[in-house]
Order: sequence, then C-alpha cells, then structure tokens
Amino acid sequence: MFVAGRSTAMPHGFVKGHGIQAGDVLVSGAASDIDGYQSELERTMFLGDPTQAQERAFAAMLALQTRAIESMGPGVPCGEVELAAIRLAEELGVRETLRHHVGHSIGLEAHEAPFLDHGGEAILEPGMVLTVEPGVYMAELGGFRHSDTVVITEGGRRVMTDYPRELKDLIVS
Repeated sequence: MFVAGRSTAMPHGFVKGHGIQAGDVLVSGAASDIDGYQSELERTMFLGDPTQAQERAFAAMLALQTRAIESMGPGVPCGEVELAAIRLAEELGVRETLRHHVGHSIGLEAHEAPFLDHGGEAILEPGMVLTVEPGVYMAELGGFRHSDTVVITEGGRRVMTDYPRELKDLIVS
C-alpha cells in the first residue's frame, strides 16, 4: 500500500488516477501476520529530492516519533507518550498539523487498545507491543508519517522495526 502526493496529507488517504510524480511525498505501508499476530511498518519517502519545506516537515515528524519512543517504558501512562510528542510539536511549531493519536497497541488486531492518546490512563507493561506513528499533515506539502513496532521490556523498550528512518535513505530516484 502506498499513497502519493498531497493526498498523503489525509491519514490513510486514497488516490485515484494521480499516479506518482516527481516531487511527491510517498507514504508506504507494510504489515505481516505471523501466527495471527500483526505488525506494522510505514515510511515516508520522496520521489526525487525533497523541498526545504518537505525536509522540515519530515524532520519534525521524525523528532516527534523519536520523542514518543524515548518516552515509552514500563510504568509510563499511555497518555504521557502522546503528551511528550505534543509538547515537542508545540516547540517545533507543528502542533496544528497533528491529526491522530501517536500510536496504538497491536497484536491480534491491527489497531487495538490501549492507544497512545492524551488522557489515556492505561499503563505500559513489559510484553505490550505498540506502533508509534505520529504524523505531520500539511495540505500544501503532504503527510509525513513513520510507523514502527515497539515492545515494552522490563528495562524500557525495544524497537522491533529494522528499516531505515533517516531522510537520506528514503529518497527514491
């Protein structure tokens, strides 16, 4: 699955007849089902060199995802993970571009509770598996979202996704 162009500014947007054009933002998604358990991987990529505005939006998204992941660990309320990302979004001036929660649990279903959503009172515990996917959505530029699968461990968390996250690795020529 992938979405291209300005339609990426709509989370999980769909495009008919647009095709892929130079300068487009691409949001790709992949998932697997192993013995009934789900995983999720999404990446924001670029067809050709991104503009400076696209680079800034990508950098903000990556910073938000990194902050959310770093805030996760056993004993942390789910709501605190999103609040950490929201505080950073305010500092970066992209608060108004956030359109959905920072992430959600994943397991037998692709989207399960608890959600990494402000106000969420569930507490992260070892063995929980979640996706972390804060998105920056700008109608004039597109949508920017990575989704990585994270497991909560006794000592913190482990990112299960082993796929490049940095801009330099996600430019398609």
